[in-house]
Amino acid sequence: MVYNKLIDFDNFDNFFEKRILPRFLIFSYLGLFLSIIYLPFDYSVYKDTPFLTGALISRVLAIFFALMVVLAVKLDYFSNKIVAITTFGTLGYTALTYGYVAYNAPSFFIVYNWFFYLIATMMLGALMTKKIFIIMETFQIAIVLILMSYFEKNQEEIFLYFIVSISLVVYVYAVVRLNRKNGEEAYNNAYMMYITSSTDGLSGLLNRRTWYEKSEKIFKFKENIAFIMLDIDHFKKINDTYGHDTGDVVIKEISNILIAQTRENDIVGRLGGEEFGIILIYNDFNDIIKIAQRIKDSVENSTIIHNDNSINVTVSIGIAKKDMHLDNLKDLIKLGDINLYKAKESGRNKIIL
Repeated sequence: MVYNKLIDFDNFDNFFEKRILPRFLIFSYLGLFLSIIYLPFDYSVYKDTPFLTGALISRVLAIFFALMVVLAVKLDYFSNKIVAITTFGTLGYTALTYGYVAYNAPSFFIVYNWFFYLIATMMLGALMTKKIFIIMETFQIAIVLILMSYFEKNQEEIFLYFIVSISLVVYVYAVVRLNRKNGEEAYNNAYMMYITSSTDGLSGLLNRRTWYEKSEKIFKFKENIAFIMLDIDHFKKINDTYGHDTGDVVIKEISNILIAQTRENDIVGRLGGEEFGIILIYNDFNDIIKIAQRIKDSVENSTIIHNDNSINVTVSIGIAKKDMHLDNLKDLIKLGDINLYKAKESGRNKIIL
């Protein structure tokens, strides 16, 4: 069993944001750049017409929303980046479309703008959900058709836009859904590879290597660190009496208890054989003692059933805490191991600190 609270792995959106958004940011800069350089172009096109003010306002709004897309990609201020990006992008597209339709721009302006918008949609790939896509594209097609009808555009232009837009949307939808499906498969594969490389196959706890890596990071930056080391008492006797398959069940059950009795941010790992380690951050050291006591009592009061055998086990626990005399994690672990040895020497099923 894999315990999610031990796995430090990005969720689906964060996983792909790190991979897609850096490239999309370059595309966003391109969109902002094009919006800006077209400002003088719009001026030259409309300077001798009554549409100048409206066209420039539409262009300035498009520049503003293009800038907001860049900020949405770069900043963590927006809790849902994809919603922010697609919203600002859609509003920018709407501003340009209004200017093109309302102020008699050539039809290819609308088509060019539409292609750029669809390319941006495809680039977001795995991050684009079905719901967002349908809302976004339905709004875009509807707003263009409404504007073209309101400003009495040629029926052939309206029909041509409708046919082309529907065809493109169907194609882009297929691409987006395929990217989403491939993204889900890639994410699941990456997640399972991470789990396989990070956890112990029997217990589901962090393996020794991953446990040390995570613990080193915390030890380096935190002072109020405690270490709990525990060992299953008389574990060799359990294997010799009931068999190694029963010993494996015991390890799994002890692992379940460790997860149940520790907190969300505690680092729990199987260090080898029947030995387990826990790194904890504390505000009050008495909380660490209480956690150790809960673990000891839970193990002692649990009965493990396997192959019609009822087995009761106990654990010995050594506790150590970081202080000025402990320069590195290995010293902290060594002190915890010494206290564990004292607990076993003094009769087992005890806690020594």
